[in-house]
Amino acid sequence: MNTSEESKQKKQKKLALQKKYEQRITIARQAREAFFAKDYITASKKYNDFLAVHAELNEIEDVYKLSPAMFDPKKNVAEMLLISHVYWELARIHEMAPKLQGTFQKALSQFVKFSINQPYQVLNSEMLRKYIKKNKRTSVQIGSLNTALSQIHIQSKKCFIATECFGSDHPVTKQLRVFKEDLIRWPFGVKFIEFYYNCSSQLINKKKTNSFIATNFILLLKTPLRLFAKFTKTSIFKRCSYYLKLLQKNGSSH
Repeated sequence: MNTSEESKQKKQKKLALQKKYEQRITIARQAREAFFAKDYITASKKYNDFLAVHAELNEIEDVYKLSPAMFDPKKNVAEMLLISHVYWELARIHEMAPKLQGTFQKALSQFVKFSINQPYQVLNSEMLRKYIKKNKRTSVQIGSLNTALSQIHIQSKKCFIATECFGSDHPVTKQLRVFKEDLIRWPFGVKFIEFYYNCSSQLINKKKTNSFIATNFILLLKTPLRLFAKFTKTSIFKRCSYYLKLLQKNGSSH
C-alpha cells in the first residue's frame, strides 16, 4: 500500500469516527428509551456503542478501560456525567443476571471511578443511596452497591461543608481532608463519613432553597470548623487518634 492510499484510509477513518461522535447523544438517548421500555438487550448494545465511540477516540479497545483522566475536567463535565450514568445503567441491566456478574462489577466500578471528585459527585452518590434504600431487600448485589457508595465517600477529596465555607484550597479545608483520611482508620469511621456526606449534601441542597440557611450557613459553621481543624493538629487529638486506630486494628484482627 502506498503513502497516498494510507493517507486516504486514515482520512476516511477519521471522518467515520467524527460521524459516530456526532451521533453519540442520539445513541445514548435510544439506549435510555430501550432501558425504560425494559428492552435490556437493545439498551446494553446501544450503551456499549456509545462507550465504544469514546474508546475509539482514546485508542483503546475495552470500553471498561475509559478513565476520567482522558477528559478535560472543565470542558467535558457534561460528557463525563453522561458516561457515568451509562455505566450505572449497564450495572443495573447486569445486576440480576447470575452469569453477568463480572460485567456488573466492571460497570459499577466505572460508575464509581467517574463519580469520585467530580462536580456531580453528590448527584451520583445520592442516586446510588436512594437506589440502595429502595432495593435493599430485593437486590442480590446489595453488598457490592453499599461498597460502591462507601468508595465514593472514602476516596473523595471533597469536604462539602468546609469547601462551601472556605473554598477547596483553603488550609482549613485541606486540614479537614487530612482528618478524614485519619477517620477512615477509626472504629465506625467509615460509617461516620457516610453519615457526614449524606447530611452535608442535604444541607447544601437546602441552602439553595431556604433563605435562612443561605443567610446563616457560613456564619454558623465557619468558626466551629476553623476551631475543629486547629484541634486536629494538637497532641491530645493525635494521641486519641493513635489509640482509636490501634483499637480498630485490634478489633479487625479478631
